[in-house]
Parts: sequence; C-alpha cells; structure tokens
Amino acid sequence: MEKEIITIEKTKRTTEILIGLIVVALIAAGSLTFLSRGDTNDDFIVQGNVKMTDIDLNSKLAGNIGEILVKEGDEVKAGDVIIKISSEAVEAKLKQAEAAKAAAEAVAKKAENGARSQEVAQAKAAFDYAQKTYDRMKTLLEQEAISQASFDQVEAQYIAAKETYNMAVEGARSEDVAAADSQVAQADGAIAEVNSYLNDAQIKAPVDGTITSINVNQGELISTGMPLATLTTKEEAWIEVNVKETDLGKVQEGQEVQITFPAYPDKQYKGKVTVINKKPDFATKRATNENGDFDVLSYGVKIAISAIDKELYSGMTAMVDFGRNEGK
Repeated sequence: MEKEIITIEKTKRTTEILIGLIVVALIAAGSLTFLSRGDTNDDFIVQGNVKMTDIDLNSKLAGNIGEILVKEGDEVKAGDVIIKISSEAVEAKLKQAEAAKAAAEAVAKKAENGARSQEVAQAKAAFDYAQKTYDRMKTLLEQEAISQASFDQVEAQYIAAKETYNMAVEGARSEDVAAADSQVAQADGAIAEVNSYLNDAQIKAPVDGTITSINVNQGELISTGMPLATLTTKEEAWIEVNVKETDLGKVQEGQEVQITFPAYPDKQYKGKVTVINKKPDFATKRATNENGDFDVLSYGVKIAISAIDKELYSGMTAMVDFGRNEGK
C-alpha cells in the first residue's frame, strides 16, 4: 500500500513538472513570436521640429533707436512700421540738399530766360559809348594825333562792350543752359538719396506676420546690419527631421506620414514628404565595430502638414511616423 502511494506521488510530481515545462516553453515561444513580430512590424518614427519662415529685420543705418512701435506677439501687416531710428542728422542733410536745389534752379532759370531788360539796356548804353569813342579815336589815329597803343586800348574796350551787349541780347549759350540744368539734376539726386536714408530709418514689416522677438531697446545705439527684430511669416509651417543614411530607404518623396506632437498627445495628423535634402547635414554616428568603418550621416527631410487645427510654434517637437518597415 505504501509503495502504491509513493508511486502515485511520483507520477503526480512528474506530471506537474512536465506541465510546468510545457507552460514555460509556450511562454518562451510566444515571447519569441511577439519579439519577432515587433522587430518586423515596428513603426519607423523619427523626432523632428516645427519650422517656420523667420525674417530678421536689420538696419541699413547706424544711429539710436528712436521709437519701438510693437511688442513681441503683435500681428503686423506688410508695410507697418516696426521701429524708428532717430534721424535728425539725415533731416539736416535733406534741408541742405533742398537749399542746393533751389540755388541751382535759380541759375538755370536765369540761363534759360536770359538777361533782364534793364541789363540789356545797360549793356547797350555801354556799347554805344564804346563805339563812339572807338570811332573818334580811329579818326585821331588816322590823323596821327594819338599813338597806336592808345588806339589799341580803346579798340579792346569797344570789342568787349560789343560782346557783352550781344550776350545780353542773345542770352546764355546752350552749353551754359545745359550746365545749369545738370546742377538741378544733381541736386535732385542728392535729395532722393537723403529721402532713401529717411525711409531706411523706418524699419517696416516686409510681409504679414507675427513679431516673435525684439532685440533692441529705445535709445540704444545700433550699427548697420544689426538685427533689430524677428518676424515670423504667416506661411504654412512644416516639419524638418534628420534621417540617418542607413534609414533613407524607408523614406520617399510624396510618402504619406503620421505626425504627433507632444504638446497635443491625443491627436494625430497627416503629412507628406516634400523634400529629401541631397546634401548631408552632419555625422550622427562615428565609425564603430557595430556600424563598420564609416560615419553614418543624416539627411534633412521636409514634411508638409495637412489640416492642422492646433496652434504651432517654431521649434516645437514633432514625432513623424514613416510607417511600417514591412516590404521596405
């Protein structure tokens, strides 16, 4: 009887061990199957960032910040004045240029209109007197009453008076008129140049957008080319990711992708690969025993976003799912 009980216990124990081994084997087999399936079907997900078109608003003039008319976050339209640069020195130059133009116009007008009637009459009287003197002295010369030198002096005065009278009657020569007109044109150019400086003293928005940064303070001294503010345009945002060259076979232009944002974890959006940069960005992994004797480079991939209903901000994180690896 004891032997039968011992045999039953052994059989029971053996059965339990066998069942345990079978369970462990099944679990192991399931795990391997799951891992194998996971390795085959893992989504290819890459982290990227939202990109927007940012425009730095620079200054062509050196000077002091006279007035800042916006603040960060303000919406602006193309042509809106963002910042004014103090322009007292430029305005003084404008007055000088306008005065120079007025003087040039007076000279040009005189050249075009010729001498006034009073000036013509005065020149005529001087010429008549010189001619009478010339005739009288010529007679005296013929009578040998005066020397040739005395006559030559009178003759020279007569010729000068005659030329002065003729100029008064005929007006300025065409060359003189042209020279006067060129002085006016030169003055106009100087005024236009100064006005361009005044225009540059007003920093304006080139397109519609949002002021995302103001880099100066009122009264601050600035130099030419200094970025004063940043304008983010209203153009549609996009996502940019860096894909390792070893994964480029999983990405194609026109490929549909799924996008999620950590800021909006409960929503998923669609996108499309629009550009795969042909130029590498940087080495993402140095040569090791694992990846061989070459550096793994990354390439920029641009993705357009479809039907976004949330506010996006430049630089925010995005996760891009390029789809399953199966068949790729």
